[in-house]
Amino acid sequence: MPRKIRQSEVARFLDAWFGVRQFIQASNFNRFQRAGLSATQFMTLNLLPADGAGISMGELARRMNLRPATVAQTVDSLESRSLLHRVRGDGDKRMVMVKLTPAGTQMQNAAGEQFRRQIGKLLTFLLPQERAGLIRGLELFVRAAAVRERERKATPADGVDRASHSGRRGRTR
Repeated sequence: MPRKIRQSEVARFLDAWFGVRQFIQASNFNRFQRAGLSATQFMTLNLLPADGAGISMGELARRMNLRPATVAQTVDSLESRSLLHRVRGDGDKRMVMVKLTPAGTQMQNAAGEQFRRQIGKLLTFLLPQERAGLIRGLELFVRAAAVRERERKATPADGVDRASHSGRRGRTR
C-alpha cells in the first residue's frame, strides 16, 4: 500500500542511490578494463548463469534492454575470445542458448569475488544493526519495485500489453 512521502526523502534517496551507482560503475569499469572487455561484454558475462545452464539470446537481450542484433555482436566478440559459446536447440534450431566456457566462468568468478571483497570491506564500516537495516531496506525496495512492475504490466496506461509487446524497450526515437 503506497504511503505518503516527503520530497526531501526522495531527494536523499536519489543522492544516496546515485552515489552507490557511481561507486558500482567505477568498480565495474576497473574490473572490465583490466580484463580487456567493454562494459557490454562485461555485463553479458555477468548475466550468464554460472551453473552452466545458459540463457537464450532473446532473454539475454531482454535482461540487458538491448536489441537482439546488439547482443548478437557482443556474443560474437565474447565467443571469439572463447569466453562463451552458443548451443542450438535440438528440436528448434532457432533457439540459441548462450553458455559460459570454463574461461568465461573463471573470469566471471574472479570479477564477482573481487566485487564481493570490496563490498565486504565497505560493510565493515557499519555497525551490525546498520548493515541489517541497509540490507533489509534494499530487499524491501526491490520487492516494492517488483510489485509496481507487475501492476504496471497488468494495467498499462496506453493500452499496450508490455509483457508481450515486441520492439525497442524503453527507447524513444
